[in-house]
Amino acid sequence: MEKPNTTILIIEDNAAVRENLAEILELYGYRTSTAPNGLAGAKLAIEELPDLILCDVMMPELDGFGVLNLLSDNERTAAIPFVFITARTEAEDVRHGMNLGADDYITKPFYKDELLRVIQTRLRKAALRGKDAVAPAQLAGAERGMARLEEAFAASGRRTTIEAGAVVVREGEHPRFLYRIDKGRIHLRRTHEYGRDYILAELGPGDIFGVSCVLERTPYHYTARAAAEPAGCQLLPTDQLMALLNTERSVASAIIHLLAGRVMQNQEQLVHQAYDSVRRRTALVLCDLHDRPNQETISLSREELAQMVGSTKESVTRALSDFKQDSLVETDGRLIRILKPEVLRNLLL
Repeated sequence: MEKPNTTILIIEDNAAVRENLAEILELYGYRTSTAPNGLAGAKLAIEELPDLILCDVMMPELDGFGVLNLLSDNERTAAIPFVFITARTEAEDVRHGMNLGADDYITKPFYKDELLRVIQTRLRKAALRGKDAVAPAQLAGAERGMARLEEAFAASGRRTTIEAGAVVVREGEHPRFLYRIDKGRIHLRRTHEYGRDYILAELGPGDIFGVSCVLERTPYHYTARAAAEPAGCQLLPTDQLMALLNTERSVASAIIHLLAGRVMQNQEQLVHQAYDSVRRRTALVLCDLHDRPNQETISLSREELAQMVGSTKESVTRALSDFKQDSLVETDGRLIRILKPEVLRNLLL
C-alpha cells in the first residue's frame, strides 16, 4: 500500500513522457515533482529530498549518469532510491548505470505495471534499510544545529561593515573568525598564477564562509571582498566555533551539511564548465569545416566529430542537439549544414 506522503521526483527532458509518468503515479496515490533536465533535477533532489528518483539517461545540461554521480556524492541524497528510465537497452549501458550505483532501471516504452512494480520494490527495500527513520532525524539535527550556530553569531557581539570593494579577509591570512553575511554581497576571489583575478563564488545574506579553513587550520585560499555596495558580517571567533563543535552534536551535523552543499555547488560549476568547453570546441570544429572551400554541407559521423572535438560521442551529440534546437545547424544522418555561422562563431568569444 502506497503512503500518501510518498514523493517521487521525475527527471525527464521529454515533456510528454514526463507528464505521462506524473499522471500515472498521481493516479496511484504518489506525490510527484518534475524537472526538465539533469541539473534542475539534481538541485530539486537536494532541496526536496524525495523518496525515490526516476531519471532519464540522455538529457541536455547533465545526463542521468552525471545526476547519479552528483547525488551519490551528497550525504543528503546518497540513500535515495535511484531508477533510470532509458530507451537504450544495450547491456553495456545498463551495466554502466548499475555500476554507478543505480538501484534499478525501466526501458521506454514502459508498461504501467512494470513501472509500479519497480517503484514499490525500491521503496520497500529503502524502508527496510531504515531510510525513512534515519534521514528526517539527521535533517532535523542539522536544522537545530544551524539555528544554534546563528544564535552564537548573534550573541558574539562582533559585527563589521565593509565598504564597497573593501577586503574582509585576504588570501594567505590565517582565520581568526567564522563569517556570516547579514547584509550585501561578498565575492570570494582568487588570483591565477598569471595574475588574472577570478570570482570563485558570490555570497549573500545568510551565507557563511571560512568553515573549511577554520576546521583544517589552514590559511584562506581566497580573498573575500565586498561587491559593488557595502556589506555587513557577523564574526564568530574560531575558539567559540570549536567549543560548539565539541559540545553540541547538532552543530557538527549542520557544518557537515553546509560543507556537503558547497561540494555540490562546486561540482555543478565544474559540470557547467566542462559542458561549455565541449560546446565551444564543437562550434570551433564546425566553423573550421564550414570555412573550407565548397563545404556548404559537412558529412561526418558522430564518432568522427567526437574524435575531432576530443570528447565523448554523447557529449558532442548533446552539443549538436543544442545547436539544432537553437536553429544554428540542421542535420540529416551524417550531414550537417551550418545555418547561422556568425552566431556559432560568437560561442567562441
